[in-house]
Amino acid sequence: MKWLKKFKAVSSKKFSKPVTNFSGDKFHTAHGGSGRLKNKIALVTGAGKGIGRAIAKCFANEGARVLINARTHKDLELLANEIKHGNGDCHIFVGDVTNPETVRAMFTELSSHYGAPDICVNSAGTASFGPIQNFSVENFQKIMTLNVSAVYTCIQEAIKLMEANGNQGKIITIGSTASHWSERGGSGAYTASKHAVYAMVESVARQLHGSGSKIAVGILCPGTVDTPLTNPNADVLRNNWLRPETVAASALHMATAPPDTNIFDLTVFHMQEKPW
Repeated sequence: MKWLKKFKAVSSKKFSKPVTNFSGDKFHTAHGGSGRLKNKIALVTGAGKGIGRAIAKCFANEGARVLINARTHKDLELLANEIKHGNGDCHIFVGDVTNPETVRAMFTELSSHYGAPDICVNSAGTASFGPIQNFSVENFQKIMTLNVSAVYTCIQEAIKLMEANGNQGKIITIGSTASHWSERGGSGAYTASKHAVYAMVESVARQLHGSGSKIAVGILCPGTVDTPLTNPNADVLRNNWLRPETVAASALHMATAPPDTNIFDLTVFHMQEKPW
C-alpha cells in the first residue's frame, strides 16, 4: 500500500463546558522534553486517566498547547495542575464525547481559545467483558457508542477545522491489539468495537489519501496497558503490561512524523505479553 507508512511491532496484518485555562510563560519541562511539539495545538479526549492522561502530559511536556477533555472535572483539574507546574499550557473542557453536540461545542471552544488543532487524539474509551449469554445489549451499545460513534464525531469535527487550516494535521485514534485479533473469550463487545474503529479509521485515511489532503489519519494499537480501567485497584504491579507513558511515547512518534508521512497503524505491546 503505497499511500501509507505502517509501523508494527510484530503483526503482519494489513491493514459541557469549558472551565479553566492554565498556561506557562515559557516552554520548560522537568522531564527532559525537547520541544518537538512547541506551539502545536492538540486536543486529547479521555485525558482524565490512563492513556489519555499520559498523552496529554507528554504533549504538553513537548511544548504543545493542549485542550484536555474528560467527563470528570476533578481528574482534569489534577492533570492541569501538573501541566501548569511544568510551565505547560492546557485548557480544560468537561464533557461527554458520546453526545455529538458536546463534541461540536468542544471543537468550537478549541478553535476560539487556541485555533485549529494540529493534532487530535481520540483516547476516550471503555471496556467490559463477560460471556455473551450474560452480556446485555445495553452494555454492548454503551461500548460501541463511546469506542466507535464518539470517535466518528471527533474525527468529523477535527477534519473540518484542519481542512480550513491548510488541509493539514494529524488525527490519532487509540485502538488496541484487539483491533487485529480476538484476545480472549468473553471480549466480544470490546473486540467488536476495536475492529470497527480500525475499519473506520482506515476508511477515512483512504478517503483523504490522494485527495490533496495533508491530514494524516492513523490508529495506535497497544496491548494491555496498566491503567485504572484494566487495574482499578492498582494493587498489583503488572510487569508484563505496558505503562501509559510507553503508549504516550508511541503517540508522540506518530504526532511528530514528517508532514508527508502517514503512520497509519502503530501496534505495540510488552515483550512479555502474548497478545495472540
